[in-house]
Amino acid sequence: MNLAVLISTASAAAAVALGVVALVVSRARTMRDLRWFSGVTFASAGYAVGNVATSGGLGADLVTPLSRVQTASALLQVFFWLGFTDGLTGRRPGPLERRLRAGVLALAALALVPGVAFTDEVIHRPFAPWGIVYHDAVPTAAGVTFFFLGLAGAVLVLVRQWRARRQVRFGNLVTGAFAILLVLGTNDALGAAGVLATPYLLDLGFFMPVGAMAFAAAIRYADDSEALVALRGRLEALVQERTRALTEALDALHQAEKLASLGQFAAGVAHEVNNPASVVVSNLHYLAETAAEDGAPLEAQAAISEALEAMQRINGLVRKLVDAGRLARSPAAGDRAALLQVTQQAVDEARLRTGDRASFSVQVEPAAQVAVRPEVLLQILSSLLLNAGDAIPPERSGRIEVRAGSAEGGQLRITVTDDGQGMTEEVRRRAFEPFFSTKGEGRGSGLGLPVARALVESHGGDLVLESAPGRATQAVLTLPEAKRAGG
Repeated sequence: MNLAVLISTASAAAAVALGVVALVVSRARTMRDLRWFSGVTFASAGYAVGNVATSGGLGADLVTPLSRVQTASALLQVFFWLGFTDGLTGRRPGPLERRLRAGVLALAALALVPGVAFTDEVIHRPFAPWGIVYHDAVPTAAGVTFFFLGLAGAVLVLVRQWRARRQVRFGNLVTGAFAILLVLGTNDALGAAGVLATPYLLDLGFFMPVGAMAFAAAIRYADDSEALVALRGRLEALVQERTRALTEALDALHQAEKLASLGQFAAGVAHEVNNPASVVVSNLHYLAETAAEDGAPLEAQAAISEALEAMQRINGLVRKLVDAGRLARSPAAGDRAALLQVTQQAVDEARLRTGDRASFSVQVEPAAQVAVRPEVLLQILSSLLLNAGDAIPPERSGRIEVRAGSAEGGQLRITVTDDGQGMTEEVRRRAFEPFFSTKGEGRGSGLGLPVARALVESHGGDLVLESAPGRATQAVLTLPEAKRAGG
């Protein structure tokens, strides 16, 4: 095996391997243009196989048939390269080009017909530096025409590649490989004509743009794979985010269902509870006054006092149940409340309960208004402020701040911040559950925050808690901003 045969065999084997890979990769939707490229590689392999007969001394009876295969392969390469460049750049061929491609296919088929492209005569051309003798079939006039038509087609592909070099990664590399192909084709033509004493290198020239494009396609495939991995990561994160949002929405829905049921229950039993409770409270007040006047034992007076406190807690619980029933009423379009005025009222009420244990700071624009009824806003802020006051340890004084500012989507953002003892993650997670409370027996019903949040959400807002043990707790409240008159 001489050097020329080794080059041709290696070119053919590499082209076939690249063609198989291209066919497999072309199954990907973004790589379907590689189907044309696989045709280029197999045609390149066909030309290289034909060159084995020319330089390997396989016998004169094989030189002419394989020379016909070479000519057909060269024309097929032009056909597939034209289709590949169009698919690569997204160009749609016009009627003239479709006829041109059909003509190239017809010429490739015609080149295989005995006597059309080559005579039966074989000439021998030695190339001493490599120690080989080339056996060339003598072309007919049609064969010479086929050669120049194939060369013209290669020039057309080169022009296409030059124009599209910036649309394709490594386009300059592929264009340069095509230019070398034309140079090597000219070399073979001049060598066959006896003008130059050079070896045949066109099979290597055919492989160069194939190899360059295979390299570019491999980089493109790697880029697509990296982009796919990144996209999968983003999709997984998005799915997790949506799943978390859906879970929170379901939790909120269950919460709303609980409070709606609670409201319906409150509407049915509030009247029944209030009437007998009022009678009991009146009687207990009477007994308390009578016991004091008649000098009843102190134990009896203490028992009456405890009973009165218990009834007051019952009345407070009934009021909160009735407040939960407000969820049944949809907000009216004209609802509005002056945020600063209601905040001051809520702060005054909270100050009476906390006494000197907490100082209050209010930073609210005087003109700020929210699309909520004043009594509803007062209940919401009162619940938040009372919880903030209860979070401050009794052994020290604390500070509670109320701030308000604009948020996105026509909302006002109101924050109530305390410097109390904070919440654990478990407490923060369950803070909005009805009847859940961390306060001592008789100090909390566990309805303040759930009712407040439900009222906020029924008006198109949101209420969240941000806290950690030993750190300040911040209640973040958003409510729709009321449109100003004339706005």
